[in-house]
Amino acid sequence: MKSKYFRFLPFLPLFLKFINSNSTTFKIIKAFFSALLLSNFIYFSFFENLLFEFISPFLSIYGLILLLRNKSKIGYFYTGFFVGILWFWWIALSSIYFDLAYLIPLEIILIGLIYGLLFLVCFFLKYDFLRLCGIFLLSFVHPFGFDWLNWGVLSVYGIFDASYQGIIAMFLIAYFYYEKYISRYYKIAIILILILIGAQYNQKQSQTLNLDYKLIQTNISQDQKFIQENLHTHSKDIFYQINQAIKEGKEVIVFPETAFAFALNKAPSYLQALKDLSKQIIIITGAISTTPNHLYNSTYVFDNGNIQVFNKHYLVPFGEEIPIFKTFFKKYLLNIDEFSKGKELNQYTLNNQLITNAICFEATKEKLYKHSKIIIAISNNAWFNFSSEYKLQNFLMRFYANNYNVSIYHAVNGKENAVIKSKKILILKIKEKLLKQNEAQKLHYYNALNSSRASNFSQG
Repeated sequence: MKSKYFRFLPFLPLFLKFINSNSTTFKIIKAFFSALLLSNFIYFSFFENLLFEFISPFLSIYGLILLLRNKSKIGYFYTGFFVGILWFWWIALSSIYFDLAYLIPLEIILIGLIYGLLFLVCFFLKYDFLRLCGIFLLSFVHPFGFDWLNWGVLSVYGIFDASYQGIIAMFLIAYFYYEKYISRYYKIAIILILILIGAQYNQKQSQTLNLDYKLIQTNISQDQKFIQENLHTHSKDIFYQINQAIKEGKEVIVFPETAFAFALNKAPSYLQALKDLSKQIIIITGAISTTPNHLYNSTYVFDNGNIQVFNKHYLVPFGEEIPIFKTFFKKYLLNIDEFSKGKELNQYTLNNQLITNAICFEATKEKLYKHSKIIIAISNNAWFNFSSEYKLQNFLMRFYANNYNVSIYHAVNGKENAVIKSKKILILKIKEKLLKQNEAQKLHYYNALNSSRASNFSQG
């Protein structure tokens, strides 16, 4: 009997080390949970639920509190490491289409290391408040021009305003909750005041497109998109969609990025056909453009027989351009044709409204929002199928749309089309949901009643 109760004693030191708050293992586990809480909004977004939306920012705040409590270099490094992976693991998926799938695990680890080191730098600031300021300022540090680590997205869900005021309030709430040298009552008062400061009170009214539009979502996998044999089939479908939109009385039709997966400016028969159709409907589509010395990722706007071409300026690092060590990458890894850059701000007019053009990565660039009221964005998210990339892209657009009061009309290959406007106040969303449920219940009741009456009538 004695051996039965004591046979696990050899494993006790390992178990105690596992739960010891000073052990490296415990600090890493704590760092993972902190990163998981700071990433909750991405994974909650797969389940449309108002309760999740309400609690999401508070979970993010607690993630920051856990980070502040993890008073070690290891804790900060691993929090950044896991944040990098949980937010950006999908970047590595694009390697599949360059025949570099074997590099995916290494790329994911490298992504984690980059953000782990950035968090580690913040740890070396002397005081906790300065460390938290450093973490906040990481939103403005863009490795290789990649700027998708923006803490503003934490405020897209919930009661806080999706703005810098809202996210700063969230960071300060985390700090004052963590701070040990303030009495409980002062702490509660400060946190309540910060919630009031950061909360959303006003429903902004964004300018909307004053044309009857249709956004086309396609689902062409990336490995099929540029195959020569498929180009004619995909192009034929585009013309079918245009003719359908004309029959429906639409005034504008928007296709995704590289809907024509070839140099459209070198295909005169296609250009002429699109020009002719544009006398009945405005056509906006993505395609490639080439000149003798340049290759562009472009948006073509066909309006009343005229063409405007807008070339992408903000290029995806290591996808559309190689920002460092070009010779090495082209020789050993990515032998890609790099795109050239167009103008930084591309705008055109539709029905007396100024429209900003954005191609995929550009739709998450804050600079564009500062000069815009309406953005028509086109993307090809098939590079990252079966991932959370499109969710994070959507959150970034929603944050900037609210912060600058901009409307976005987004057509996508892959997932998912969206019309994005300023954030709705959470209480209004709850009321709308209750009204819809009430209407659905009434409809169900009337249908059941009519069905019952019809049955009684037939029996009579």
